[in-house]
Amino acid sequence: MSEFEPRPAAEPEGIDWRRLEVALGRFNDFIASGIAQARSEHREIDSQTARCIAHVLGRAYGRDSALATFGRTEEGGYPELRDEYLDLYNHANVDLVTKELIDWLGTHFVERENAGSGRRFMNEHLPPKLERILVRTGVDVGDWHLTVHVPAIYNQAAIDELTQTLAELQVDQDPALRAFLGLPDVNAMSGDIMQDFHDNYIGTFSDIEDAVTVMAEVDEIERDIRDYAEQRHLFIDGIMPDYEALREVAENGYEFVESEGRVYVFYK
Repeated sequence: MSEFEPRPAAEPEGIDWRRLEVALGRFNDFIASGIAQARSEHREIDSQTARCIAHVLGRAYGRDSALATFGRTEEGGYPELRDEYLDLYNHANVDLVTKELIDWLGTHFVERENAGSGRRFMNEHLPPKLERILVRTGVDVGDWHLTVHVPAIYNQAAIDELTQTLAELQVDQDPALRAFLGLPDVNAMSGDIMQDFHDNYIGTFSDIEDAVTVMAEVDEIERDIRDYAEQRHLFIDGIMPDYEALREVAENGYEFVESEGRVYVFYK
């Protein structure tokens, strides 16, 4: 088990599953209609459906909860809303219907905040799953404020644990590791981020031309061209690589990260 794997939440004070069940029965048709429309159009649920789901989930906590407030006003911070619905999501007593509602609501919030990494590891024809969505997340390690990417299934407590782990790994002293963590498809909660890093890290270069020269094998290409010309008694005065075009070709297999005055290259 990964040290960051979500665990069943402890019983929060005041949680009332019966009130949630009653509210869901009352608003089920409206919510089901909104979800059906979202699925047919391959998009997230709209704001009215999201507010209704938040209202239903908020019944488990009461009127003063972040979810209930969002249901009334469509206002609320993502971290507070996330931690409330994840307490329900990871609870031992949660049913599959409620989990699916939270998957839809949480995905709506990530979209609303424009917090997604841009990489969604799921079939667009299937309902969303929070664990399959990576969210841009700011963490402070030493003097560095880093943007890493964590699955939407993790709450603030887990993110705090991740921050401590990154401090122990001395990420503030490792620019290549910082560059790797910034990649949009790198899951900082994988459980073994250093192994992931070593499996994917290729090298550090002084600039993009230096990196492209190595990764696109420019020297070998130039040698082949000169050999070809020599065999046919042709004279070539000089060869000027198109580094931009060569980079586009190389990016089919490699990630180039320009950061802190250097270029870091990783397998894609």
